[in-house]
Amino acid sequence: MVKNLLGMVEDKSARVCILGIGYVGLPLSIIIAQAGYKVLCGEVSEKKINLLNRGLNPLPELKEIDGNKLKCLVEEKRIIASDPETAATNTDIKIICVPTPMFPDKSPDLTSVKSASRTIGKSLKRGDLVISESSVGPGMTRKVTCKVLEENSGLKAGQDFHVVASPERIDPGNLAHTIETIPKIIGGVSDSSTSIGKSFYQKFIEGEITTVSSLEAAEATKMLENAYRALNIGFINEFAKFCDTSGIDIMEVVRAASTKWSFQPHYPGIGVGGHCITKDPYYLISAAEEAGVELKTLRNALWSNESMPHYVFNLLKKDCDEMGLELKTAKVALFGIAYKGDTRDIRNSPALIFQNILERQGIATYVYDPLFTEKELKDMGLKTFNLENEQCDIVVIGCDHPQFKSFDFKQIKSLKLIIDGRNILPKQDVPVTGVGTNSNLRRKDAIHHSTRI
Repeated sequence: MVKNLLGMVEDKSARVCILGIGYVGLPLSIIIAQAGYKVLCGEVSEKKINLLNRGLNPLPELKEIDGNKLKCLVEEKRIIASDPETAATNTDIKIICVPTPMFPDKSPDLTSVKSASRTIGKSLKRGDLVISESSVGPGMTRKVTCKVLEENSGLKAGQDFHVVASPERIDPGNLAHTIETIPKIIGGVSDSSTSIGKSFYQKFIEGEITTVSSLEAAEATKMLENAYRALNIGFINEFAKFCDTSGIDIMEVVRAASTKWSFQPHYPGIGVGGHCITKDPYYLISAAEEAGVELKTLRNALWSNESMPHYVFNLLKKDCDEMGLELKTAKVALFGIAYKGDTRDIRNSPALIFQNILERQGIATYVYDPLFTEKELKDMGLKTFNLENEQCDIVVIGCDHPQFKSFDFKQIKSLKLIIDGRNILPKQDVPVTGVGTNSNLRRKDAIHHSTRI
């Protein structure tokens, strides 16, 4: 007899397995448990398992996690962490929240997805629901996840068990759009899969839930969102290079263009980081190539974004040459190592890519980031910069932490140049070069008014 999963979703007797206690799996576990379900978290890291079972946040960099709520849910046994096999056994809804990185050649690395699917398949039962929250290219849930599930269970997707694709849309550190308020996209392998999936998410998602016609449509929605951003950021980075050579301040132009209702502003900078925009477009490119389509415009935009740490390094070299400052012997302080402001998320951080470029050139580089302790920075192999008792010749803004926008750089007495890799600073007594911000004119103006240079 096949279980009545819809009824179990409604009365919340369905047991939920989440594979992957990461940026997606952890907050998702909490809101599902808060809704009244029992959640079993499967994780390969013993450290994360032990921390979570003690009611402690295994990802302290996630500011959106309420430690008190998490502790209560663990104490009530509504959240239990274990190895993936144990978590997947005797559960009714299995949610895949594992990483989907890239191989060095930028092709999709589905190792974790395949492993999670094998684990689920070994204990999969008729009537179960499998949900993929991991971001993959269109077609990968059907071709990879469903295939592995069927091979390891002897059951048929869409007939014996349900499958849904609902790619996560989390924006780490964005407290205005937390996981429960972000709209969800749901596409199933069958109509019944989509219906049950929507009923389940309605129990804990406050945002709008939109159903689409297939697994592929749901996957493609996530890919389009991030490819759209990558494309526009890639263009604005190219436009910034034009502005730098043409005596135009790109920030002035973006502000002016934003007065038209149909214009959506994007901004240039030292580079693009994070998990999604740096990776998802390559998953889309791979899926398109399988379909015989070449996404040339998207690939060029990605190349543009990836060039920015090197472009900012060249700006730095040019400024030093014009000022007669010897870069090889200068002391450089990098302000901010996260990929975005007000977070501790360093995944694919362009600031760290820039730091690596400097180090490879033999340039003494030190790091200051108020969101990390000195020990944490040193544990990453970074040399730290102490604001209270150290001086430097050059500051590079690598991340748009709010603290930097109002920082008084006059306290760094020996400072001769600021490279604003995020275009967040007003004019300073010290020359400031932004990305596409008419740096030559700004530099002349700053030097004219400076009393220290």
